[in-house]
Amino acid sequence: MVESIGQFGPGLKPPSYHELRVPLLEKAKKETDKLKEKQEKAWKQYGCSPMSDGWTNKRGRHLIKFLVNCPEGTFFLSSVDVLSKIQDAKMLAVLFEQQINLIGRENVVQVVTDNGANFKAARGLLCRRIPTLFCTSCAAHCIDLIMEDICKLKELDATITHGRSLTTFVYRHGRLLAAMREKTQGRDIVRAGATRFATAILTLQSLHKNQDVLRKLFGNEEWFNSKLAKTVAGKKVHSFVLSTKFWSTVEDCILASIPLLQVLRVVDGDEKPAMADLCAAMYFAKDKMKLGLEKKKGF
Repeated sequence: MVESIGQFGPGLKPPSYHELRVPLLEKAKKETDKLKEKQEKAWKQYGCSPMSDGWTNKRGRHLIKFLVNCPEGTFFLSSVDVLSKIQDAKMLAVLFEQQINLIGRENVVQVVTDNGANFKAARGLLCRRIPTLFCTSCAAHCIDLIMEDICKLKELDATITHGRSLTTFVYRHGRLLAAMREKTQGRDIVRAGATRFATAILTLQSLHKNQDVLRKLFGNEEWFNSKLAKTVAGKKVHSFVLSTKFWSTVEDCILASIPLLQVLRVVDGDEKPAMADLCAAMYFAKDKMKLGLEKKKGF
């Protein structure tokens, strides 16, 4: 948007409140309806897969989004606020059946959901009600659950907690953050991933890459003369940043998780269908993890 404004140059008149909420909104709706018509033709021609995605927004409302995937792409169908409802299998099955009826039962090939117990049970109810239906678990969620289990291993859990403590401590204190960015040439150590556990592992990878910078940051005279060095949190962070054992376990976390992150990138992308590559990617990840950890104790 900013780039477009810059290309227009001086004298751009922004739309009024009325233009935004009436003519421009109507125009956007017409364009979306045309896009939906194109999608609906593809649903009838190829068949399609309704998908669900549950999340909680900033206001604490728990929403379930329904999307439809086909060779033409993925289309947002609707969202339902289920905060005040009991999210059991019967309720979820009813919601899915409503969406399937909107799409047309004859057009639906399979339903894709995450792997929560309630969603699994709902898939069972749907298959009994609609015998022609296939139900499939979300591959990205499966891999995320594997990563969650890896992160819970006793050898790795404490390291991930320390990594979060380190990044939180650095980003809460402006001078320390500025000093770190100066040494990393403006690079941040927190890296966002597709999921919460992917973010944790990518951040550990970034910490490992910048460990020399962090050791110098917490080991120089400026740090020891600062007020932060005398705080309980500062002493705790300082102790494991300069610990060889901490960095060794960070490396173990990376070896145990990065191959799965590569699989997650394959299945979480939307450029091409991922199922054809999933099996080979998982075998490759298992071999890579085994090779990286075979000499490590505790794995």
